[in-house]
Amino acid sequence: MRLDCATRLSDSDVLLIVLLEAMIWMMSFYLKEITKEHMHILDKMLQLYTHDINEYFDYSVVLDNNGRYCIYSVEKLLSDGWGYFIIANFEYAGFILLNNQTKSSKGVFVSEFYILPRYRRGFFYKNVIFSLFTELKGHVEYRVLKKNRRAYAIFEYITKKLVSKVEKTEEFENGSEYFRFTMHTENILVDILRYKMYVKPHSHNSHNSHNSHNLVSEVSN
Repeated sequence: MRLDCATRLSDSDVLLIVLLEAMIWMMSFYLKEITKEHMHILDKMLQLYTHDINEYFDYSVVLDNNGRYCIYSVEKLLSDGWGYFIIANFEYAGFILLNNQTKSSKGVFVSEFYILPRYRRGFFYKNVIFSLFTELKGHVEYRVLKKNRRAYAIFEYITKKLVSKVEKTEEFENGSEYFRFTMHTENILVDILRYKMYVKPHSHNSHNSHNSHNLVSEVSN
């Protein structure tokens, strides 16, 4: 069907468009391990990430003389831990960065989590988080900027669905206030099928020292 400025959509056409849009956002995704060959991609995505979260800091992150945010170092992030790109619809939709630098010196710390704005609608954002926490076994810690109320509400809602007990503490870093969540995921409460998610595990030959590679490989609605 060809559309121009004079075309008026019927109710059935509008419904079809809405349904198609819903299908696009309730799509499958997979996680792609970030390697040294992908550092330039992560660097660009970190620029977007810093831009988006800048408003939640209690201080202003300014651009340097080259027009770049320098709050994160790709080399340090990957030397201290590991990460994955979130791939959806054959394009980069975000990333997840992890390390073992937890307060309790055990388990996994989700250091950074980012979804591009166009993928935050519908169930996609929540499905990624559900998949992450159902596949990270054992002791898991993550934190959210206190002023980022939307992210805080989503993470709190999902973790309460997953486990019976979640510890929450407040902490400060560089003048900004965070909520740190700590949970043990051996006993997952959520019924994954209830959320129409299909989990297909995958394995890696590298980074065997990390317990991150139980991470979900593919989730479909």
